[in-house]
Amino acid sequence: MASSGQSVLCVYRYDPLDRLADCSPVGEGSSGLFYQKSHLATQIHEQIQHTLLRTGEHLLAQRRTEHNQSACVFLITDQQQSVIAAQGLAFAYTPYGHRHPSAGPMNLPGFTGQRVDPVTGHYLLGNGYRAFNPVLMRFNSPDSLSPFGEGGLNAYAYCGGDPVNGADPSGHMPGRFRLSRPLRSRPASVNARNTVSDMAPNADDPPNYRDAQQALDDKNYHRPINKKSEKIDSMWDSYKNLKADVTYVKKNVNYMNVRKISPTPEYLNRKLRLEKELSDLETALELVPPPSYSYARYGLATARPPNHSNVAAKVRGKVDELRHRGVWD
Repeated sequence: MASSGQSVLCVYRYDPLDRLADCSPVGEGSSGLFYQKSHLATQIHEQIQHTLLRTGEHLLAQRRTEHNQSACVFLITDQQQSVIAAQGLAFAYTPYGHRHPSAGPMNLPGFTGQRVDPVTGHYLLGNGYRAFNPVLMRFNSPDSLSPFGEGGLNAYAYCGGDPVNGADPSGHMPGRFRLSRPLRSRPASVNARNTVSDMAPNADDPPNYRDAQQALDDKNYHRPINKKSEKIDSMWDSYKNLKADVTYVKKNVNYMNVRKISPTPEYLNRKLRLEKELSDLETALELVPPPSYSYARYGLATARPPNHSNVAAKVRGKVDELRHRGVWD
């Protein structure tokens, strides 16, 4: 890029896939950039190599290698994948991602996990597609999807003016964040402490085993059969959470397909994995027999309907017994 005096400050080169492949600031040598799928993986500057280690979409660490000697720096990120801490370092950002150069080494990933340009301090989003200026809080060039496409009317805006709840790693279309619950079953001990809902049965829900077992009185409620009920209830809770996640992922993939945006391979693999887990769980639930509705209502065939004031009934019964024996006035 050139300043007003037309002096060259840096030379940028791109590969055949239109990704930034080389960054050469004047007097500082060349830095080669290498990618793994859609993510920056390695940066090589002379004899120094920086490699980012990830798990899925999440940053874990950065490894520095120089003269066959390596050192690893572990990274702490927030929900946007912005690096907020490393070993012995802490970082803070403005809402639009500006980080003061004195806060730490600029070779570490910055806002939303993106590489910081060493000359301008901008983020070259989309692997070099567009430069985002965190100080001016806008892009330096217009979006090719604006104003009539998904880029929106403002071709220079970042995340529609909401950088806290979204990110735009592609430089095209911002994505929103959703906090989802873990896709794991809760322990039986946790389910056993849950109270029974007083709501009317939902036609979309199968009979609730926990409600069926709760219909028994106290001495029957703690029989071993309740362990099976707790396990089945736990499976059903997991099924509802997993189904919500599958629906969310499918909606995102359809959204991108309609707009001719290719989902990342990692996201497609996640979709397939969640769908398989949901199918396996549905198969397991289909093999479970439903509880008896008379059992759910009365507990046992010969048992009276459950008494919600069980303790008071026992006290009254004891008082009647003592009166019958003549030891209660």
